[in-house]
Amino acid sequence: MPWDRPGHFWGDHPHYYGYRIHSIPPHWRRISHWGITYYYYNGIYYRPFGTSYVVCRPPFGTPLEAAIDRAFLRAVTFAYYCDTYRTYNAVFDYYNSIARQNLQIAQQNARNAARYSSYALNSGRALTAYELANRLGLVQSYAYAGSEYFYQDGVFYTISPSGAYSTIIPPAGALVVSLPDDYEIIVMNGIEYYLVDNTVYRTTVFEGQPYLEVLGQMYGSLYNQYNIYR
Repeated sequence: MPWDRPGHFWGDHPHYYGYRIHSIPPHWRRISHWGITYYYYNGIYYRPFGTSYVVCRPPFGTPLEAAIDRAFLRAVTFAYYCDTYRTYNAVFDYYNSIARQNLQIAQQNARNAARYSSYALNSGRALTAYELANRLGLVQSYAYAGSEYFYQDGVFYTISPSGAYSTIIPPAGALVVSLPDDYEIIVMNGIEYYLVDNTVYRTTVFEGQPYLEVLGQMYGSLYNQYNIYR
């Protein structure tokens, strides 16, 4: 079993992301996050899937209760950082939370860009990605320039000064070399993209190397068109 899959077992089968089971373990804890119901037990999250359940990634903002071996995490490379606050057509509670975060991050990134020439903020790439995401109806979550981000099996993490990890919304411009096995290929405006949960990736080339780039997230009615958990 690959190291980057959840290592706990319930019954006789491994619990990789996307694995479907007919019943969840006893003593589970129910969690509601942005209108989505999760069931949690022994480090694993489950979501209802018809009459069964599916092993899923932890909801955004979840602090990890178990320690992670940092050697198994991959540091995230970014194609760009957003240093300009941008608005989107979508308006709902989840977006409003992201918008407040993005305003603060854009202001900080702009200060970093003015102070340190080492922050090569590519405004052209950021604007192009934003315009595409907005046309597709996606919302982008920004990343702090100079902060460390980590990736594992479709989940992005930040680390606090105390060493604790927390899951975050995949930030726009993040580059990864592979996607988890449960990705979906979707077509939007005649172009193929890749969907992991509600995050949309596109193929790109950065500094001569091929990557999969986080373009943005689906929410609301758009997400309902592609949501497999129905």
